[in-house]
Amino acid sequence: MQRHRTILLLLPLVPAVALLATPWLPFVNSARLWAGLPSMFVWTSAWVLAIVPALAAVEWGRQRHRDTAPERSEVGA
Repeated sequence: MQRHRTILLLLPLVPAVALLATPWLPFVNSARLWAGLPSMFVWTSAWVLAIVPALAAVEWGRQRHRDTAPERSEVGA
């Protein structure tokens, strides 16, 4: 279970690294058009849209972990 949680926490790093690497990727940083738009605009827009499900997966995993964790009972009652 710990492995799945680690993967979920690292999931938003993929879009973040892709966005940070944008200026150094030669197939993105060029004068070509993708679907009639500048390639850097399309690349950045796609990864910005990919961040939303990645962060939602992290939140879902945190909520799921919180729901399945055993509740602490009061000691000394």
